[in-house]
Amino acid sequence: MQETSKIPPKVIAAIVATGLMSFCGVIVETAMNISFPKLMTEFNVTTNVVQWMTSIYLLVVAIIVPLSAPLKKGFPTKKIFITANLLFIVGVSIDICAPDFPLLLLGRAIQGVGTGIALPLMFNIIMEQVPSQKIGMMMGFGNLITGIAPAVGPTFGGIIVSSLGWR
Repeated sequence: MQETSKIPPKVIAAIVATGLMSFCGVIVETAMNISFPKLMTEFNVTTNVVQWMTSIYLLVVAIIVPLSAPLKKGFPTKKIFITANLLFIVGVSIDICAPDFPLLLLGRAIQGVGTGIALPLMFNIIMEQVPSQKIGMMMGFGNLITGIAPAVGPTFGGIIVSSLGWR
């Protein structure tokens, strides 16, 4: 019996959805750096304090990514994906309303949890649900998503901050 090499539409949709979430997580990571001068003024903090915006995010992502295997074993993919999205949205919402810098950091940490869950989830879906003949192509697609985001993040951040403000 020959293995089919067609990727089911449901799997493509799952990869695109987790890819978009991963893209948003990575772009937010790099876009925020552009807002540092405005944040320093707004919250009256120094450069070494405002840099925690990036540090806390990356630290949380680095802690959460290795937990993807136990999460995947314990929960269905759909629930993990929904949780990652909700955490990311909650973090963004906290940041939009943050009256002080510690609350802004909390929002960033929560965003980091969402991104840390979503990044490996996309690759897990590819490895588990894509036919073996298409895994290389889809892994390339996944890497393209996470590779483009840091390249466009600072430009995106500059456009957003200059036109809409840091919030």
